[in-house]
Amino acid sequence: MDLSAQMEDYLEVIGGLCRTNGIARVKEISSRLKVTGPSVVGALRTLKTKNLVRQERYGFIRLTGEGERIAASVQARHDVLAHFLETILGLDPETASADACRIEHAVSPETVRRLRAAAEFIRDEAHADLDWKKEFRAFYVKYSRRTSRQP
Repeated sequence: MDLSAQMEDYLEVIGGLCRTNGIARVKEISSRLKVTGPSVVGALRTLKTKNLVRQERYGFIRLTGEGERIAASVQARHDVLAHFLETILGLDPETASADACRIEHAVSPETVRRLRAAAEFIRDEAHADLDWKKEFRAFYVKYSRRTSRQP
C-alpha cells in the first residue's frame, strides 16, 4: 500500500499505543506526534478510508490487521536503523531514534536488511586482519539466506 511518511508515522504511533494501552486516543496520538487534534482527526479519516484503523465509540482507536502489519514493518525498520546508528555509528539514543524516524520512510527493504546484516557482521564476525568488503559480501550471502523474509 502506498502511504506517505506521515501516515506511516501515525500507524507506528497508534501501534505503539495499542501495544502499551490496548487502545489509542486522539489526544495521545496528538501528544506523541506533536500535532494538533484536528490533524489527527484528518489523518484518522484517511487511514479509515484505507481500512487501516477502526475508531470506536468514545474515540478508542485500534489498527486493523493490515494496519498492524504496516505498523510492525515501519517499527521494524525504525528499530534496525536506530540500532545501527546507535551501536555502529555511536550516536546517542535520542539522535539515533530521531534520525531513524526520518530515514525509515526512504530506505528500501534491501537497505534495511543489509544494515541489520552489517551490524551483526561487525558484532559477530569482524577481526582486525579481515578484508572487510570481501568478508562482508560472503557473510551477507549466508545472512540473506537465513533472513530472506524479514524486512
